[in-house]
Amino acid sequence: LFLLELTTGLRRGEILALTWDDLNFETGELHISKQVTPVGGKNIISEPKTKAAFRTIILPPVMVGLLREYRKEVFSPLMFPSRIKPNQPIDPSYVRKRLQQILERADCKKVRFHDLRHTFAVNSLRAGDDIKTLQENMGHYSAAFTLDRYGHVTDTMRRESANRMQAFIENM
Repeated sequence: LFLLELTTGLRRGEILALTWDDLNFETGELHISKQVTPVGGKNIISEPKTKAAFRTIILPPVMVGLLREYRKEVFSPLMFPSRIKPNQPIDPSYVRKRLQQILERADCKKVRFHDLRHTFAVNSLRAGDDIKTLQENMGHYSAAFTLDRYGHVTDTMRRESANRMQAFIENM
């Protein structure tokens, strides 16, 4: 679940609503069309709030391979079922608690689940993804929103930009 988050930037509710039918293992396409939402003390699966949230993303091949292996251990139509009730998704609060346990065990600072989404966005930009691709992968309604939210520049990105400009000048 956490690796999938770091390689896709999905919202927590989107990940928790995923079923195996949403993933095409041959193409790596993952269809996002639902989310888990807490309503009246229960978690229900519903449609996303916006049209932009309905999307198809392509997973990195290594993630498809990991999910193929993980699939052998899951006996539910849900990718991430509750251990207690396999036909229901994991409770979002459990995901939060589990992330904190993992971080504590690894002696890492505490972060929110949503911070993993932010990490994906920044890493995508650092890896060279254009803002329009990132916008669509994140399920945002506009590239401007994505830039405002995740478009801050790191020192490493500025240095890489300077190096690209240097190479451009040298090759003129």
